[in-house]
Amino acid sequence: MSTDGYYLSKLSAAVGCLVGLGDIRTRVENAFASMTTIKPEEFSNDEIGDRYQELYDRCTSHAAEIDGEGTLRATLRHMSDEDVAEVADKIFELHNWLLYERAPQALM
Repeated sequence: MSTDGYYLSKLSAAVGCLVGLGDIRTRVENAFASMTTIKPEEFSNDEIGDRYQELYDRCTSHAAEIDGEGTLRATLRHMSDEDVAEVADKIFELHNWLLYERAPQALM
C-alpha cells in the first residue's frame, strides 16, 4: 500500500469517528486519534500535507491546563461548537481530497 493509500485509510477511520456517537468534541478527538501516524510531509501532494499540518496546528494550539488533558483536548475545549464543527468538516474535506487524488490510480 502506498503512503497515500495508508493515509486515506487513516482519514477514512477518522471520518467514521465523526459520524459516531458522542458530542462533537469527543468525535473530533477520536478522529484525531485515528490520524496519529499521519506525517504531513509524506503526502504525495504537498498541498494536502500543508492543509493537514494547518489543521493539526489549529487543533493543538492550547497547552494542557488539566492533568492528563493533552493539547488537543485543551484546544477543543476552548473552541466554540461552530469551530469544532468546522474542524470536522476540514477532516472530511481532506479525506475527500485524497480520495479524489487517488481515483485515477484506482481506475487503472
